This record gives sequence, C-alpha cells and structure tokens, in this order.
Amino acid sequence: MKKVICFIILFYQTVYSQCYQKISVGDAHVLLLKSDNTIWGFGSSQAGELGIQNSDYTLIPSIINNFQEAHEIFGGYLRSFFIKQDGTLWGTGNNSFGCLGINSNSGSTNVITQIGNASNWLKIVGSPTHTVGLREDGTLWGWGQNNDYELGQGVGNNYLSQLTPIQIGTDNHWVDVGVTVSGTLALKDDGTIWGCGLLGVLVNIGQNTYTTLTQGQSNNWSKICVGGSFLLAQKNDGTLWGWGQNSSGQLGMGNFNSVYAFPFQITTDTWKDFATGTTRSYGIKTDGTLWAWGRNQEGQLGDGTFENRNLPTQIGTDNDWDRIYAAGATTTVGVKNDGSVWVWGNNNFGQFGNGTLNQGSNVPLQNTALCTLGVDGIENFNGKIAFYPNPAQNEINFAYENLPNASVQIIDMNGRVLHQINTIGLSGLVTLVVNQWEKGIYLCKILTENNQTAVKKIIID
Repeated sequence: MKKVICFIILFYQTVYSQCYQKISVGDAHVLLLKSDNTIWGFGSSQAGELGIQNSDYTLIPSIINNFQEAHEIFGGYLRSFFIKQDGTLWGTGNNSFGCLGINSNSGSTNVITQIGNASNWLKIVGSPTHTVGLREDGTLWGWGQNNDYELGQGVGNNYLSQLTPIQIGTDNHWVDVGVTVSGTLALKDDGTIWGCGLLGVLVNIGQNTYTTLTQGQSNNWSKICVGGSFLLAQKNDGTLWGWGQNSSGQLGMGNFNSVYAFPFQITTDTWKDFATGTTRSYGIKTDGTLWAWGRNQEGQLGDGTFENRNLPTQIGTDNDWDRIYAAGATTTVGVKNDGSVWVWGNNNFGQFGNGTLNQGSNVPLQNTALCTLGVDGIENFNGKIAFYPNPAQNEINFAYENLPNASVQIIDMNGRVLHQINTIGLSGLVTLVVNQWEKGIYLCKILTENNQTAVKKIIID
C-alpha cells in the first residue's frame, strides 16, 4: 500500500541546523565532528585551541583550519587533539610544559601539528599541565609536566617537562584513562583501577604520591570519569560510585566533607552516562532523567539556582536525555534522544555556540542550530521503520512493518508539530513530497497504539 502526500508548510521559521556525529567539550570551547570528517568548533580560541588565527573566541560553529579526515575529537584545557582516520594524532593550542607533545614547550600554537609518528591512537585526556593517551594496542602514553610523577616513570624520574609521548608502564591491557590536576588514573580490562602521580586516597590509603602505576581500591569497574581531584567510577552492574575530594559536594554524599577515602555508592540507581567537571558531576539514569551535583556558582548544574548541591538533583523533568558532556569549571552540554543539543552554565567565550557572549544560563537552553547524528531515540520499539532517501530533496519515503495504527509526527527543531499522518495496517509505504520544505533538520516521532515510541531524523537539502 502506498500513499503520496503533498503539503505546504505555512508560517514556518527557517532552521539552519547542522548535524554532527560527535561532540567534545573543553574547558571553554566545544568541538564538533561532521560526517564529512571535518572539524568545527566554537568558544574560546585564546590559546589557539580552535586552530583559528587572530581570534580569542568564535560565537558560532566555525570550521577548524580546513582539517579533514578526522575520526575522533578531544577538547582539553586550552588545547584540542584530533585523531585522523589513519590513526595519527594531531594537536593545537596551549603547549605549557610540552602538553601538546610536539617536542617543544614554547608558548601556544594555532597550527594543528602532528604528534609523533604512531598511527594507532584511541583516546586522549588532559589536565592543565599534562596529557595522557590510550593506543589501540592497549598501551598508555603521556607527555607534559611530570614533577609529581604524573607520567609514572619511577623513583627519581620526576622532571618538569616531557616533550614527546613516553610509555607509562609496560602493560597493554588498558581500556580507559582519566587525569586529575596532578595525576593519572587508568582502567584495566580486568576491572581494576591504577594510578600514578599525586593522587592520595584516589589510589590507596596512607600514601600521597605514586611514582609508577599502582593498583587501587576494589575491582569490577567498567568505566571511569575523573574530576579535578575526585573520581567517579561505574561498576559492571551499572551502579555509580565516587571518592576523593568533596568540598563542593561533587561526590553527591549529602555533605561537604573534604575527602572520602573509599568508594561510596551514589544512590542505588543505575546510570547510562555520567560526566565530571573540575568540581561537579552529572549523571543520566537509565530512565533518561538528568541529575547534577557539586559546584554551581555559574549555574553550571542547570537546576535554576546558583547553589552548590551535595546530593544528586534532578535537572528539569524530561526523561529523554542521552549524553552529557562537562569539562573544566563552568560549561555543560547535553544531548537528548532526538539529537537536540542543550547548553548551560558560563558563556564567557561564546561556548554556547548560539551567537551570544556572556549570556550564561542556569537552566538548559537548546541550541537550535545544532543536532547530533546517530542518536535516534527508540523505547520498547518492535516495529521496523525506514526513511529514504535521507537526505532528501524532492520526495522522502517512510516504510514501515509491524506498525499498526501508529501516529507519525513531523517536528521542526523548535519543537513544533508541522504535520501528522497515521499508518494503516501492519505495513505500508508513505511518500512525502518535500520539494517545498525549507532546508534543514526535521524530527519524525512515531507513537504506536501500544505506546511504543521512536524518533528519527530526516534531512532536507
């Protein structure tokens, strides 16, 4: 069965949304990876972290130095790192203590420069003074400041600057890595957490500095996220735990006690994503609700106040959050199941990416010019659906199977329902004539009679 539906959308506000595959948040800048493997960014470029010449900031997404063939992006403190499709690593921005790993420790650069010759990089994390990278072979490498044994080179091998990547330890079973302001924490494939540097109780009781990677407390860990001087870790059962500094309530324990020496569980819930800033934490529960706790003097928690929170506090009432990103002290980015991007906290360098400067927010604001690809939300959905061609110019087909009596809403990026159709029978094909639609991103929300839901994006170009 095939229907052809032609309609004109009246009173439609033009949307110039751009969709991106990946997002990474630095201290005061945001990086975006497009499907054509180009990199875009907005926010601070005061140290060259956006690879833009003669600019301290940019208020809207701007292409970075015509850098192509990108595969991964990593925002850091006043610097950015990129992994190309060939596995090579590149960086730009602040180079204090040799943090870029380009065999120099002089000043900053806005020229994206290759770091060594290795072609198997997987993940990069960094503090203000040192950087650590994980390679595909499971080995761990570091560069930058090492005076507190951040790079784990052993007794007597603490020095001011390591200018090129050097291997940390000899193991090749690392699966995740994070950094504090003066140390490195890494997760092994056996579920144990190890650390080196000035870490104190983040590793063990009774010792402050660890000259080489040392096994820490407990095991059965599956993911870590590291703040300025604290750690959140998730177990295989989906529960979330924290320990370390807590002076701003960033561990969510219900108090502002200075330090927790052992892992403590944060609520009894399970979590599908979590993130840390310098002194704050965020989590998305498996029910899709968003929670935040810790420092909030710039409204970075998003709860509508400027008060520090020492317990997980729900942000709004929505239950369709998918990913949360936080780094540095004051800016946060969240993504919902429909791919929409939301920003809050400090906007002093235009890191909201919506054309404004210094207009921060203590609640999430949607940036309607942005969306993410590949974040289609599906809940308890048994039917099969497809939109093609997508992107489309003249017509787009909506094919469905096992989808009786469903309602299909077409929604613009401002949340307005522009059109609604109803499916007839278990399967069928509906063709929409779209040659009079404005170019941009649209969301198609499908709701069945059994309250099964799915959200898909279509692009008209």
